[in-house]
Amino acid sequence: MVGRMGRTYAPRMAPELRREQVLDATLDVIVKDGVHKVSIDTVAKEAGVSRPVIYGLFEDSKQLLRACLDREEAAALAQLAEAVPRTPTDDPAKAVSECLATFLAAVHDAPNRWRAIFMLADSSTPAFRRRLESGRQAMIAALTTFVRSSTPVKRHGDVDVELTARTIYALFWDAGRLVLAEPDDFPPQRISRHAETVFRTLPAFTNR
Repeated sequence: MVGRMGRTYAPRMAPELRREQVLDATLDVIVKDGVHKVSIDTVAKEAGVSRPVIYGLFEDSKQLLRACLDREEAAALAQLAEAVPRTPTDDPAKAVSECLATFLAAVHDAPNRWRAIFMLADSSTPAFRRRLESGRQAMIAALTTFVRSSTPVKRHGDVDVELTARTIYALFWDAGRLVLAEPDDFPPQRISRHAETVFRTLPAFTNR
C-alpha cells in the first residue's frame, strides 16, 4: 500500500495475524542470520513492516525473540509428543519407525522451526540450551517407558533400557537434521525404512 507522499505501508491486518507474521519473520531472521541478529530493525525489514508496527506488538527485541522461541518451543514439544509411542505393541520396532516417520514429517512441514531448534541446540548460549533440554529429557523418559514396557520379561536382565531409549532418541534427532541438510539423498521414507531395520536388531525388540 502506498500513501499520498509515496511512502509504502503494510496492508492492514488483524493484530493476531500481524503478530504471527512478525513472529514468522523473526524465525526467518534466526534461521538466516542467527539469534544475535534479531532486532526490531531486522525483523521489520524481513516482515515488510515499519518499526512502529513491531513496537505496537512487542516492547523490545528481547520480548520479540522470547515470544518467537516460546511459540516454536511449544509447537516442537507438541510434535515430539506425537512422535513417541505410548502403549506396548506386538511389533515395537514398527511402532517406533512409524513414530519416526511422524517426526520427520513434522520436520519436513516446518523446516524453519526445526532448523532454528537444531541451531539453538548447538548454541553456546546456556539459556537457549536449557529451553531445549526439558523437551529432550521428556522425550527420552517417554521412550524409556515404552522400551521398558515393550521388552519381554525374559529379556529384562539382558536389556539396558535407558541406553536403548537414548539410542532411539539419537537416531530421531540425527534423522531430523539429515532430512533438512540432504533432503534429496535422504528423504523421510528412506530413513524410516532403514530405522525399522535397525530397531529390529535392538535386544529390547527381539525374541518376542
